[in-house]
Amino acid sequence: MNTAVSRMFGLGRLGSQALRANALKRRLQSTYTRPATGVNAAYDEALKILEAYKVKKVAEAEAAAESLKRAQESGENAEKIAELKKKWFDLAVESEIKDSEVLWNARNGKFDLSRPVYQYLKEKAWLARPLEVLMQRLLQMFVLPDLLDPRVVGTPEAQLNIAMSGESAIEPGVAIDPSKAREQLDIELVTFHEDTRLHTLVMVDLDEPFEEQQTFREQFHWVVSNLPFAMNQTKADIGAGNVLLPYIPPHPAKGTPTHRYAVVALEQPDNGQQRIDSADVSRDMVLRDFVAQHNLRTVGISFFRASWDESVDSVYREILNMPPPSYGQMPVPDTSIGPDGRKINMYEHY
Repeated sequence: MNTAVSRMFGLGRLGSQALRANALKRRLQSTYTRPATGVNAAYDEALKILEAYKVKKVAEAEAAAESLKRAQESGENAEKIAELKKKWFDLAVESEIKDSEVLWNARNGKFDLSRPVYQYLKEKAWLARPLEVLMQRLLQMFVLPDLLDPRVVGTPEAQLNIAMSGESAIEPGVAIDPSKAREQLDIELVTFHEDTRLHTLVMVDLDEPFEEQQTFREQFHWVVSNLPFAMNQTKADIGAGNVLLPYIPPHPAKGTPTHRYAVVALEQPDNGQQRIDSADVSRDMVLRDFVAQHNLRTVGISFFRASWDESVDSVYREILNMPPPSYGQMPVPDTSIGPDGRKINMYEHY
């Protein structure tokens, strides 16, 4: 706030500092505090207008819900049901979208996904920035097209979040210490649809060394099918699914470049209603082949990166039961040294 404005409102330097301190306090608070009434007449009048608008929209939403219920009970066609569901959803959102507490919660990442207004705001927040960052990093770091064809994947319709052992979700593409992913990952999939659908979760290392062909290949680290997800069911309950391949922690070998580890959520056939109770899955499969074989559809994806450190060696010894490999460049022979180990005289010939 500049000096002229401060004088206009009767604020000195201390008054401006107090305003800034209060603004910072509001940003840091963990729960919403509704502003006091009876202080500003204009604010009180605005609250009355907003409350009247909310009451009106709540009544309209309730009427729409009744229409939807009658249509479902009378066996209306799917198109009509979908139309009435959308009308109810839009009215339910409108009834709360101007509520200051709802907006504060959304700005602070507190979404009650059982309520339409938070479903709407969550999807809006996902489309605004996180999706842009995800797509940028997937393409810049060549996860797409190395793993899947971006023309087939398109824009992921669900937000997949990866967290390490109870910690907060990581951003796509960040580099982590391999030891942080020693335990099974925590996965959240926000699908933005109300009905429950079954998904298969796959974790893949895109950069496993393939010595026979002097290149890199994919390696499956984890496959779980029949995981149910819906708008109000976002946490992956591994116990509710079928573990087709048990979790193996990241283990980038010494001497290899940084590895990319992708986690992909694949919707199962018949709009997520068909189960996959068993499948022939091996760790050296290619994800494109696995997707085609089981008629899966990619709906969510994220990834992280990791490089070798000393903690990786224990994964090889304790989990994979093999000595830790070590890769590196072949030594370049010194042409100035002869077979007898002596420095070659420029006039000698071997």
